[in-house]
Amino acid sequence: MKQALFIFGRTPDLSFLELTSLYPAAVLVAPGVAAVDDFSGDPQVVIQTLGGTVKIVESIGTTEMLNEEAVLPLLTEEARDNHITFGISVYGTRAPLHLASAVKKLLIQRGMITRYVETKHDEALSSVVVAKQQVVEVVAVSISKQFLLGVTRAVQDFEDWNRRDFGRPAADPKAGMLPPKVARMIVNIALAGANAGHHPMVVDPFCGVGTVVAEALLSNANVTGSDISEEAIDNTKKNLDWLRKTYAQVAPLYANIFVGDATHLSEHLAVNSVDAIVTEPFMGETIDKKDIPNLTPQRVKNILKGLEKLYIGALREWSKVLKSGGKVVIAMPAYDIQRAVVRVKNVVDRCESLGYTLFTGPIEYSRPHAIVRREFYIFIKN
Repeated sequence: MKQALFIFGRTPDLSFLELTSLYPAAVLVAPGVAAVDDFSGDPQVVIQTLGGTVKIVESIGTTEMLNEEAVLPLLTEEARDNHITFGISVYGTRAPLHLASAVKKLLIQRGMITRYVETKHDEALSSVVVAKQQVVEVVAVSISKQFLLGVTRAVQDFEDWNRRDFGRPAADPKAGMLPPKVARMIVNIALAGANAGHHPMVVDPFCGVGTVVAEALLSNANVTGSDISEEAIDNTKKNLDWLRKTYAQVAPLYANIFVGDATHLSEHLAVNSVDAIVTEPFMGETIDKKDIPNLTPQRVKNILKGLEKLYIGALREWSKVLKSGGKVVIAMPAYDIQRAVVRVKNVVDRCESLGYTLFTGPIEYSRPHAIVRREFYIFIKN
């Protein structure tokens, strides 16, 4: 494949960082769309490893005019036994009116049995629709007064992701846990550059119900998960037992799950033994809609002061067990209050004194208008 286009889901910034961890030469070509030149992987295999990419598209050519004459050759090439179900998704601009119906008319004139799947409100087709309706999807991406044209070769396996999100036996919806897709993204980012010749060790010191450790196991890593809550550890163990029964490839991998304080991790792990620490730590007290009027600047300041103390203590401790060059990928809260965003700034400012370099951050993955946002930071141990 000369060029592959990667279409991102709801967290494009994090998705692009994940993609560049696997393909450093990837470039953004439009909002939510990246390109990788000289792509030689199997799209069906690659998309299974990525949490943030919903479609992989084979880029076939360019056109200055997005019309039926430009689209028709792609579909005639894809037709099988004179039948085709197709759709057209446009990124970066609005789709021309009646384009799909005009293409269908030309296909019928050529003797084909055809139908097309329409998009709603000028949106692109979802990966669910493409997969369930077995659509041959033509993708057009608007760039520099022309369009990249391609055909979708792989879509995200939504059933598999839903199975791990909703099919596992133990969950705690009140904990605001990471979804598996986001967990996979940050695991991939954390393991970029890790020695491919061994099973890296990934640690989550605030493992909750085990989402991060599960995705790390599915990424061929050994894992350690700890949490101060006995209930959380029981839930993690239940979920990992289910994971081993559901996904045979994780059975041989090592998993050590125990009750423990994140600021005493070195009591359980050897010095310089960990490749990456990937976690969403305690994010402070839960703030619901009813509580927003009481969220004063002083209250936010007090919340963040306590969290800063926890995070700084944890980072100091983790540097004992993390290998040189190992990454910490950590979510931290930011409060959107009185038209200002307040973050745990002191943690970032002190990272060098704790033995780390800030690689990147903040990268937001929560809803953009949320009062309490979740943002990722990536630190590299010096």
